[in-house]
Amino acid sequence: MAQEPQTPEEKPAFTVGEKIAVRKSAEVPLSFKGTVTKLYENSALVSIDSYEDKYEEVVADLQNKTVVGFKHIRAAK
Repeated sequence: MAQEPQTPEEKPAFTVGEKIAVRKSAEVPLSFKGTVTKLYENSALVSIDSYEDKYEEVVADLQNKTVVGFKHIRAAK
């Protein structure tokens, strides 16, 4: 079996400390703005900084942090 040539690793689109925004979707239970605290291969650990009041209980359950896939993260405006 031939091995596929390795491609150089792509740099993540975000950096630790960067302010981001996440929209609610099927995989993400709430919309919020936050800060990237750690990067993984395809996702990031994000601290939840601001959110709508209706998500207060969800954020408390998540202890103000969650892991979000890069495809759900956008740069904050």
